Amino acid sequence: MTKELEGLATTVQKFKASLKDVLDKTNAEFHQALNGESPISFRGLTTMQDEGNEYLLDPSDILFWHDPTAYLDEFGRWKGQEILDRHSAIKDYLHESDQINIFNRFVDVLRKKRVAPFVGAGISRPYKYPLWGELIEYIVKKLESQSISDQKAGKPANTSLQQVKDLILNRDYLTAVQKLYEHNKVIVDNIINTKFDGAENKNLKGIIELIPLLTDGCVITTNFDKLLERIFEEKSRPFQGFMHGIQQHSGFASQLVQGSRCILKLHGTFEVNETYIFSKQQYDDAYGCDCLDYTKPLAKVLRQIFISHSLVFIGCSLELDRTLELFLDVVNSNVFDIPNHFAFFPEFESDNNLEKETLISSVGIKPIWYQVTSNEDGSQNHDQLEQLLSFAIDCANGRAKL
Repeated sequence: MTKELEGLATTVQKFKASLKDVLDKTNAEFHQALNGESPISFRGLTTMQDEGNEYLLDPSDILFWHDPTAYLDEFGRWKGQEILDRHSAIKDYLHESDQINIFNRFVDVLRKKRVAPFVGAGISRPYKYPLWGELIEYIVKKLESQSISDQKAGKPANTSLQQVKDLILNRDYLTAVQKLYEHNKVIVDNIINTKFDGAENKNLKGIIELIPLLTDGCVITTNFDKLLERIFEEKSRPFQGFMHGIQQHSGFASQLVQGSRCILKLHGTFEVNETYIFSKQQYDDAYGCDCLDYTKPLAKVLRQIFISHSLVFIGCSLELDRTLELFLDVVNSNVFDIPNHFAFFPEFESDNNLEKETLISSVGIKPIWYQVTSNEDGSQNHDQLEQLLSFAIDCANGRAKL
């Protein structure tokens, strides 16, 4: 072989090796299906001195290098069947649970690209961030420990903590937090800051990966953490507009109207305690004291999103709080045409499903129920929610059909 041919062969080999690495990573499952259990084998020419060399080639390599168009055609057909197989069980569930029509409405608003995901604490829960009630209970325990230390040092006990516990039992969380703030605001803010820090160390997988595929516009969350900011950056879709709780002069409304990718963090963000909406006083400052005040930035922006986007609630309990009160006020005003809104809820064996559906239907939110199973460690498995969202995204993008 001449040096010229040797150089050409080396160049081709490097190119093939580089491209093969990419193809094997991105199309690994397709290659496995096409190649079967063993490669194609053939021998080279024999000589007087020895037998011919044996060559082993994968069908995927042969097809790609012989006819790239045919390779892509085969890949497309395999991908279509793979999507059908992947979604067959969830499609059957939608029919069996008589939810195919409402799911079709959800897919329709996804196609129109006017969806605003409303992300609750349930999405951050797998990353060990506490739910709201859990956070309050942790703060109480922390202050109780401090109270015991104070008593040992001869200082008076913190009698307000029992009042807080009673308020928690009655699910009056806002007043409970207000009491905690009145006792020691510095400690409460410090706990929030430390409990919701550390997102950079977490491997984001599952449901949260699908949120950037639901919208290229507005996202709302009640979470203090920054998981959403991080997953949107990882998917090369960083947010362009921000509004954190009671933050003033954020320019968020103009970003929203322009259709920019933006995030509204209703309760604030963990690293800026001035933005927190956690206590009764903070809620009053954000929404109005005796009645809803739409001159306040947060109430005004939330109303604008509610009447201009189709909200989809994911990981939210949707209890009757200031947010739902605002939605109900907008609906009852009969001033605006309200788009379809949706909420994904776990389907538990209880009468609470009917109560929940009645509550959210009053504000124009349509529920889509999914089944929850148990993992080996006793924790809840919400895989069916991920399957529903993935199916909806593929349907909206034309990769799957209802």
